[in-house]
Amino acid sequence: MPLGLFEIKQMMMQMSELGVANYVKHLQPAKDKLSQRQAYKRFGESDVRRWCKDGLISRQRTGKKENSKFQYSYAELLACQKADKLLSYSN
Repeated sequence: MPLGLFEIKQMMMQMSELGVANYVKHLQPAKDKLSQRQAYKRFGESDVRRWCKDGLISRQRTGKKENSKFQYSYAELLACQKADKLLSYSN
């Protein structure tokens, strides 16, 4: 079934949001970082874990110790979320 005008409008708005997130990532990298807790809360733990397992996002430790916290890129998380949404439109 072809996409309707509403779905296309929604996709365009989501892509512009993603563009802004990538712009911020390059302009102010520190503002792009989310803690693991923030990432799980905002995007859902199961989705974040799946994207990480599939190699779609990377996580970075805040320190050198084994128990230091993980951080994620907001722009990467948002891109995965929007990609999942696009897949749902096509199915």
